[in-house]
Amino acid sequence: MTVSVSSRVFQSLLVGLWFLFLEVSAGTNEAGLAFLAANKEKDGVVTLPSGLQYKVLQKGRGPAHPTIDSPCSCHYEGKLIDGTVFDSSYERGQPTTFAPNQVIKGWTEAMQLMVAGDKWELYIPSELGYGDRGSPPKIQGGDVLIFQMEMLAIQGDTVPALSCSVTDPKKDCTDREQTYIDKVKKWTVTEANKPAKELKRIQAILATPMTEELRDWAKRRAHILSQFTEGDTKTTEEL
Repeated sequence: MTVSVSSRVFQSLLVGLWFLFLEVSAGTNEAGLAFLAANKEKDGVVTLPSGLQYKVLQKGRGPAHPTIDSPCSCHYEGKLIDGTVFDSSYERGQPTTFAPNQVIKGWTEAMQLMVAGDKWELYIPSELGYGDRGSPPKIQGGDVLIFQMEMLAIQGDTVPALSCSVTDPKKDCTDREQTYIDKVKKWTVTEANKPAKELKRIQAILATPMTEELRDWAKRRAHILSQFTEGDTKTTEEL
């Protein structure tokens, strides 16, 4: 990979504001769809309602997520589904700083779910990447992209990360969350697939307008339900 190609690809990653005026309409190509369909069945792969998939490679200990306009220091490597590497901050020997609202949609979503120290592998459908335009010569229209992303530091505003754990609810869970955990535990005895159904329902309502108070409780329930369903459905939303 030449320096000039790497530079062009990185510049095209920082296109969040430009994408506000660009319609990324094309769907993922057939090879990409087949890859995503097979990938979502793999252990540890989480599929979000947007179609973004990710796998946690290393769990960080940071206490908060970045806001959408908060600069973050990150290392990353991007490749195609055939393994071709098209850009890497690791190869350049230094991390890069950018905010979630300055990059492609798949990164925008993922970064706001991460904390400092997290290292994830992202599987990004074309509609959350470069759509039908691609980023020639390396990335063609409709291509699925795979990124390994490591969040080293959050340099701006943050929002507290949800820390309630169903394995130790008395440590970091509120009384309301503990009561909800007990309720879900009963579901797993009487109707094993109910937590997954409820998670899907809450993910849907999170995409609709609501008060901040209701949104916060919906996020907390989704966070709890994801821990019950993670091993069974591979579809969750860590908010």
